[in-house]
Amino acid sequence: YRMSCKYCQDLCVKYVIREPRQLSRAIRIAHNALKEEIISEVTATKNCNQFTFTECAEQMIWGDIVDYHFACNHCGTTFVLGAETYHGSGGYWSPESEKPAEIIN
Repeated sequence: YRMSCKYCQDLCVKYVIREPRQLSRAIRIAHNALKEEIISEVTATKNCNQFTFTECAEQMIWGDIVDYHFACNHCGTTFVLGAETYHGSGGYWSPESEKPAEIIN
């Protein structure tokens, strides 16, 4: 397991999302990191998103399933922004290696 680098260490937190306001915040943080070229979006094998991450971030819209993946441009640490908004069961932002087991389908 790779440790994060100085560029992405601030993103290496497990942030549990329980309400839309927290999801908006996580999206904004990821979007800023993308704009600063700290991370890049990685295409997931199965894409459940109804909107691109850019649409999601710029218009603050999202589908029933939020499942965006990112990687640090400097050290390769991967991150997940995942949520199930339809049932309101919430979600998380976290380094991929630490994503909470109970949320994985």
